[in-house]
Amino acid sequence: MKTSLKKLLSIGLAAGTIFGASYAYAAFSILEFAYYSDASYSTVVGEKVMNQCTGTTYTTGTVTSYRRIVGSEPCAGGGIRR
Repeated sequence: MKTSLKKLLSIGLAAGTIFGASYAYAAFSILEFAYYSDASYSTVVGEKVMNQCTGTTYTTGTVTSYRRIVGSEPCAGGGIRR
């Protein structure tokens, strides 16, 4: 029983660390989204680039509820807002 509890706590701690690190990474980055015409995700109708490093957003085409992240990269300088 103690071994199972230790394993469960270790898994929980590892998951929390990974989640925290991925959240910190995603908090300051450049994200690119593609918008699709419908749930088949076969026809791109718009795109958006969110630059969280500078606080700017560029959108073109049609924005729909069918979107996917198609690219991301960290801010220059380790994610520090300028």
